[in-house]
Amino acid sequence: MAKEKLGLKNTLGLSPRVALKKSDIDLEQTEKAVKEIHSTQGDIKRVSIDMPLELFKAMKIKIVGTQTARDYILNLIKNDLG
Repeated sequence: MAKEKLGLKNTLGLSPRVALKKSDIDLEQTEKAVKEIHSTQGDIKRVSIDMPLELFKAMKIKIVGTQTARDYILNLIKNDLG
């Protein structure tokens, strides 16, 4: 009723259906490319650790501009394991 009084009756309906355009992208080829890119790293296991903030800050100060925290920690583990 309010729509009719305000003259909005025809403006608040759903818009007409529009056919979706088919994609030209080959999904199988895309998935294959993604697997090739990510397979160079081998199998990976994500690990999270909690560390005291002061220790984290000291680590970041030591490695600033030279390497990432990830690389630093991986190098420590590799060196420890021999």
